[in-house]
Amino acid sequence: MHRSLVFSLLLIVPLLLSISACNSISARVETFGSPVIGESLEQVELASVLRTPEQFSGRTIEIRGEVVDVCQKKGCWLRMAPTGSGEKDGVFVKFTCPIDGERLIPMNAMGQPVRVEGTLVVETISEAERRHYASDAGKSAAEIDQIVGSATQVRIASGAAHVEGIEVTPES
Repeated sequence: MHRSLVFSLLLIVPLLLSISACNSISARVETFGSPVIGESLEQVELASVLRTPEQFSGRTIEIRGEVVDVCQKKGCWLRMAPTGSGEKDGVFVKFTCPIDGERLIPMNAMGQPVRVEGTLVVETISEAERRHYASDAGKSAAEIDQIVGSATQVRIASGAAHVEGIEVTPES
């Protein structure tokens, strides 16, 4: 009888371990855009990029932070800032707008961890562009009216965003 108990345990324990491994909760990651392939990406701290963006301009990099804003109309862009910083202006990540009225970046990406890869660009955007993006972000008419003049924008071009902890559904 003792021998059958040991034999049973030898069968049951590995089975239980494999079942628990299959049921473990893993962070779901959704990728948007085109990942950089065939290049070794330089991992750069997002706070460093925001302090001295010109130092990284034109370089293909990987940065991590959290999603702080998403285009409310079609989800064709997001803004990211250092995790937990409370900042709303950070790095702007623009994608090609989806066709047929579908969303690209879902609204539930807000506040989620994100890893972005691509070429950093420091550029001047016009007042009209600034107002357009503010409208896309759902700002009020009064907030949009306060936007005057061009501004410097730090942007990731030709890249991808890997957003953790979200699930893309037809409703999102």
